[in-house]
Amino acid sequence: MSTAIALQDMRPTDPNTQQAGILRQRHRSPSQHGIKEATITTHDSDSDWIMNPQDNSTSHLPVDSQSFVPTNTYWITPHGMLAKDIKILDLTSDITLPYTGLTSSYKDHVKITLKDHSFSPIFTVHRGNWWGLKYSITDAEGGTVADWKHPWHSAGEAVLTFPDDSAHSSHAISLTNKRWGFRTETFTLNSVPFEWKMDSLWHSQDMTLCKIFGSGQSEKRVEVAKYAQKWWGGFVTGGTFVVDEGEVDGLVACLTLMVVLKKKRQRQAERSGGGGGGGGGGS
Repeated sequence: MSTAIALQDMRPTDPNTQQAGILRQRHRSPSQHGIKEATITTHDSDSDWIMNPQDNSTSHLPVDSQSFVPTNTYWITPHGMLAKDIKILDLTSDITLPYTGLTSSYKDHVKITLKDHSFSPIFTVHRGNWWGLKYSITDAEGGTVADWKHPWHSAGEAVLTFPDDSAHSSHAISLTNKRWGFRTETFTLNSVPFEWKMDSLWHSQDMTLCKIFGSGQSEKRVEVAKYAQKWWGGFVTGGTFVVDEGEVDGLVACLTLMVVLKKKRQRQAERSGGGGGGGGGGS
C-alpha cells in the first residue's frame, strides 16, 4: 500500500468572532483551459487572523530552539506559478561556515557556495502541465521517490504519496486541519505530530518546522528545520532550508515545505482575487 502525507490549511472558528463576518465563495465559469477558479471574499476584518496566524491549540507550547543543530543545508530553487520543474539542491558537503542561525552571513555563504560550485539536484519536483496540480518527485538518479497531489485552493488537502518500499515513510500518514485560514500547517510522521509555523506575524519569508514532544503539561515544540527566503513578492518562493535529519526525514521535510510554499502562493492569489488553482495560485 502506498503511503501518504496530507496537509491542509486552517481557519479560525472562534464562536466569539465568527458572526462578525460572512464568508462567501464564488465559482467562476471554466476558462478555455477548463480551470475552475474560486474567489473568496470576506466582510469581516483580517486583523484577528493577522495577529494570530498560528493554531491557538499549539501556539502556547514552549519552543526549544537552543538545541537545533542542522545536519543538512538545502537550496530550494526560486520558482513561481508557471514553473514545471523545481530543483532542490543539497549543499551540505560544500558549506564551511558553522551554523549559528539563518543569519545574513549564513545566507550570503549559501549564495557564494551556489556561485562557486555546480550542483545536480538531489530532488526534482516535476509538474505534468502548467495548470495541473499533480506532481512527481525524482531523485538524483531519476527514480520516482514520491507523488504530490495538490488542492485547487489553500484550504484543501494536499497529499504526498510514496512507493511501497520507500525509506522515507514506512506507513500511511493522514492529516486533518482543525481550522481554515491559519498559516500553520500540520502533519504526522511515525505517530509524531509536526507543524510548520511562520516566524513573523506579518510576513512568511521565514518559517520553522517543529516536532511536538510529550503530552499534557510536559508537551513542547522542538525546532527541527528552518527556512528563509528573500522577498520576491507573494507569487515567487524559494531559498535556504536547513534540516536536522536526526529528527525528521530530509525528503519529508523538503516536500512538506513545498506544500507550505504552494499554499502561501495560493493564499496570495485568493486574497488578490485571482483564484487558488494551478494557473492562478502558482506552482
